[in-house]
Amino acid sequence: MTIKAAGSSLSFTEIEAEWDNASPFSLSEFYSGTSTVFSGAADGDGNAIPSSGAISFSDFYDTTFFQTTSASSAIGNPAVTVPIGANAIFIVSMFGGGGGGFRGQDYTKAGGESAGAGGGGGAGRLGQYFTVTPGDRLSVVIGAGGAAGADSGAQFFHGGTAGNGGDTTIIVFGGATNNNITAGGGGGGSSAGGFARGPLRSNTAGSAGGIGSTAFTQVTSGTTTSGVSVSAGSAGAGDAGGNNGNCSGDNCRIDGSAGGDSFNDNGAGGNGGSSSGGGSPGSAGSAPGGGGGGGSAQHDNFSSSGAAGAAGSISYQFVRIV
Repeated sequence: MTIKAAGSSLSFTEIEAEWDNASPFSLSEFYSGTSTVFSGAADGDGNAIPSSGAISFSDFYDTTFFQTTSASSAIGNPAVTVPIGANAIFIVSMFGGGGGGFRGQDYTKAGGESAGAGGGGGAGRLGQYFTVTPGDRLSVVIGAGGAAGADSGAQFFHGGTAGNGGDTTIIVFGGATNNNITAGGGGGGSSAGGFARGPLRSNTAGSAGGIGSTAFTQVTSGTTTSGVSVSAGSAGAGDAGGNNGNCSGDNCRIDGSAGGDSFNDNGAGGNGGSSSGGGSPGSAGSAPGGGGGGGSAQHDNFSSSGAAGAAGSISYQFVRIV
């Protein structure tokens, strides 16, 4: 907790208790930029603790030793205020939502049947540090999973699109659009054209979620005040969904297409529906950010539905890098 403000006498014990210095005790051990007091440490008015020269008890009024915060998944607009003393946000993990899978399609004498395309997996970030400013308010949004797709509903027309997975983002509240950290959601599987008696529709797999550009500055070296070594971490796109396309011949059977995994295979894509026997629908993607599986055709003269993608996730901490 913060040392009291000026107005009453300050003891050495109070300074030691806040800054956690081990014995033997000497005021010279409390210069900023040492292992005890981080470089740039200042009081609530911005007055810096000296790094050399004269130093006194009064330099420590209204100061605080920064400790890495517990991991949080808090969301909102804005969600949190960057605490005093922090100079970076540590992305423990961050994944966009998975795209939905599209349904399979059976036809009336069209010369084939169609598998549903799988949804794309969400992008992800792991173990990355970005600079922040104390007092900034951050908006944190977790991307939803994309809904499963059905055809347009128009009679005898079989085109349509499943829902896209949502982006998971951290943005400075009220800041520029590109002043964000993002893990993009995967695209939903889709189809175009296709009529009851042909031609067969064309199917498109859900696209992989991507990593957008950011105006935040990434930090790749240093040490936190908790003694953790800073590294570059990792980030990347998810996997695109599968596309089994169309089979040839009336009443041919074709399994649905698998959904794509999220970045680094953290969330598995759903399985495509089976065309065996009575058939089965696609299965939902696994959290975080797996794409939904596509539906199958042709079983007992029917086709099956696709499945939803999984929601994304986030976990972060505020740290002080020295």
